[in-house]
Amino acid sequence: MTLYRFIGLVLLLMVPFFALWYALGALPAVPALWLAEALLSWALPEVVQSVAIEGHQLLVLTQFGEMGETVVPLEQADYQLALPLNTRILSYSIPFYAALHFSSRIVGSLERFARGLLVLWALMFIGIVSVTLKNLMLGLGGDLLWETTTTPLPSADAIALLFQFSTLIVPTVAPVLLWAWSVRDSPHWRALLLGQGAECDGRSR
Repeated sequence: MTLYRFIGLVLLLMVPFFALWYALGALPAVPALWLAEALLSWALPEVVQSVAIEGHQLLVLTQFGEMGETVVPLEQADYQLALPLNTRILSYSIPFYAALHFSSRIVGSLERFARGLLVLWALMFIGIVSVTLKNLMLGLGGDLLWETTTTPLPSADAIALLFQFSTLIVPTVAPVLLWAWSVRDSPHWRALLLGQGAECDGRSR
């Protein structure tokens, strides 16, 4: 397989994989969502009342609400403050990785894909927590998040940096790195990625 043929196959496979990913809603990210749901409810009980999955969103119900334009404890509020998280901003790494992986025709493809998927779920879990902390920080305003919880939390700058890293870099870069790791022991792919595809094809004949 030439590099151009591989790129064409990746683009072709992206269509069905992304269509399936979109149709499944939050399902591709469910393992990461379950872990995040358990962690947030356990680690931030003073701030997070409950976490629920609705469609393709993770809905974080807080212990606060609003009265007028002021954030107050829930028992004093007119209505509860709920913070939605669109899971698709993190889970699109899965169809991207699937298109790269299944275009490569490597030995033990399913097993290697499963390992890569576990890594992506772990990264998504970190991303969900970081996005939720960012939403809580902005939704509650001021230093209320740090004043309310007894759990040690990162600084506002660290949360913002982790949010950007998890949403802008990880979903695009992690699938490529996982794919490169999967094909690392293939002489054909090593030669192809190093620009020696023609020599490799000549020897294989």
